[in-house]
Amino acid sequence: MSMTYRKFRGRYIIVVFSSILIWTMLVFRMFFIQVIDAESLGTAIESRFEDKIAISPLRGNFYDRNGKKLTDNIEHYTFAARPKLVKDKDAVARLFSKIFNKSKSYYLNRLNSNNSFVYLERNVNPLLGRELGQSLLPVGVQVESDVRRYYPYGDVAAPLVGFVGTENHGLSGLEAHYDHQLAGIVGWKEMGSDGQGNTRIRGDFREQKPINGDDCHLTIDIDIQVIIEEELRSAVEKHKADKAMAVLVDPNTGEVLALANLPAFDPNSRSNLTQESLTSHPIMSAFEPGSTFKVIGATALLEANKVHPMDVFFCENGKYSTHGINIKDWRSFENLTFSEVLQNSSNIGIIKAMDNIDDAKLFSTARKFGFSEKSGIQFPYENSGSLKNSKYWSAVSKSEISIGYEVSVTSLQLAMAYSAIGNGGVLLKPQLIDKFRTPGGYEQQVDRMDAIRRVASENTMHTLANILEKAVSQGTGSHAFLPNLRIAGKTGTAKKLKNGKYVSEYVASFASFYPVNDPEYALIVVVDHPRTNGYTGGMVAAPVAKEIYRRIYNLRGHAPEPYIQSASSLDPECKEVRRKSSLQGHLLSSAMPVMRVNSEQLNMPDLMGMSLKMSLSGLYAMGLKPISHGSGRVIRQVPTAGKALKAGQIIEIYLGD
Repeated sequence: MSMTYRKFRGRYIIVVFSSILIWTMLVFRMFFIQVIDAESLGTAIESRFEDKIAISPLRGNFYDRNGKKLTDNIEHYTFAARPKLVKDKDAVARLFSKIFNKSKSYYLNRLNSNNSFVYLERNVNPLLGRELGQSLLPVGVQVESDVRRYYPYGDVAAPLVGFVGTENHGLSGLEAHYDHQLAGIVGWKEMGSDGQGNTRIRGDFREQKPINGDDCHLTIDIDIQVIIEEELRSAVEKHKADKAMAVLVDPNTGEVLALANLPAFDPNSRSNLTQESLTSHPIMSAFEPGSTFKVIGATALLEANKVHPMDVFFCENGKYSTHGINIKDWRSFENLTFSEVLQNSSNIGIIKAMDNIDDAKLFSTARKFGFSEKSGIQFPYENSGSLKNSKYWSAVSKSEISIGYEVSVTSLQLAMAYSAIGNGGVLLKPQLIDKFRTPGGYEQQVDRMDAIRRVASENTMHTLANILEKAVSQGTGSHAFLPNLRIAGKTGTAKKLKNGKYVSEYVASFASFYPVNDPEYALIVVVDHPRTNGYTGGMVAAPVAKEIYRRIYNLRGHAPEPYIQSASSLDPECKEVRRKSSLQGHLLSSAMPVMRVNSEQLNMPDLMGMSLKMSLSGLYAMGLKPISHGSGRVIRQVPTAGKALKAGQIIEIYLGD
């Protein structure tokens, strides 16, 4: 044994034993991983070469009461390529040339590009895109799908329905409130890749299909909604008003048939998107109602037998002072019966009549009608309005409240109150959401008819309804009069309160129901701050209600001869605006008769139900400039049928199922 060996023997032994120990540990570890813990090894390998890709569900749609689609989901498919990864460019070019009927050279030029990423086809037809996207695509070619929310009726009912953001989540209105039911559940599928990063597909990859969102069926009638919004828009333009709103309710069930407000916005383009246009004012905004609130005091008096419709009140020739405040009537009245007080909207007469009951009675009657409490409608951020407890009223509060001040209400609350008058005295909960329907067909009922309470006897409501009918045929609501339709209503004109002071800006309103004997509709129309052509409820809001009732009457086809215009001699202002016209043939539109003023006048044709090709060819032939939205058949047109046109005018047509 050499000196060198003896010198390094210790180190040599350490190295040998260390090497044996390390190799033993490595072998044991490999045995453990591959044999004992093989499942974990497989998972680790899969995590390196496989990934889960999310599959977006289709969002549930909104439908009106007649099954008309208010929203839609349009799928867009895009096919792209990474030229450096495409091995057989000629084969890819042939494939896409055959499918999309373009030359092979078109795709070869793109695939031979120096760019790292090129588009082959964009916005591909959903059926074709889905079929091609689910097939085995060549290496280097990829597909992207995008689902966009589409609103066939544009800005109609936009504040109510709301809109969806880029992440397919509702951002306002019912889209946001019911996002959890509409959005559905995201699915996934496993995708694999080889060692070079190329996508590969194997039959054993797992997949979880998405669950589409539930469809929401509303009580809204979209045809009536269109009519109301068009008349509100005309009123805003005519009176240069800040905004307008309306609510139409079935007084017998509480179903909301239309709920509209302007300004609105177009959810397809997000144009005119402001906080004002996003707000559903009939539900979310309260205002002092003015004389439309006089029916509350009248109900309290009639129900308590404190007055009779023929009782006479001296109205002081239009000027009166009580508790230090001066009260004026819009016109000088002497002696009026109680019925005439309401018909002519005498502030002095109603204040004098209210001396017959105490504060608590007026307060309790207002609460019975549902004021200062939420109606329970299925919509977020409902405003309850305000009405102080009678314990805290001042000496003038009863007088002020009886004529619609010191109290704030929503248009929806007014609609339900006048519905109670029309149906014989029962306050109903408003219904907006009929049901939800799952993709599997299961239906979940949401709103049912719900009688909250009786507010007064049938006899009292019948008496009040007859008085309100005369308010339209003979009183301040004469601009809403239509012969033989028996409309009952009450006008309202209230000054606006700004910075604690009343200013010379007004809220004009008209509350009504029709027909008096068995109401089908209760309608509230409110126009905020009209600047021209009048400012009172009778001059501004009542004519709007008349046009809405007229067009609904025509829409429902109750008689062979539709109401082309009002025949009331009490409506000179409306006659001046709407010149005498003759009906050409028959009702060409379900929403409005087509009218011609003379043979040279160009009028809007009825396009409803026509195909896009037929509509465009007709409009171009008339020298007009059509703009189309969506696909399918025409479901809405702007302007409506019968409107006078100018050569070269832009026409918007909306298409859907």
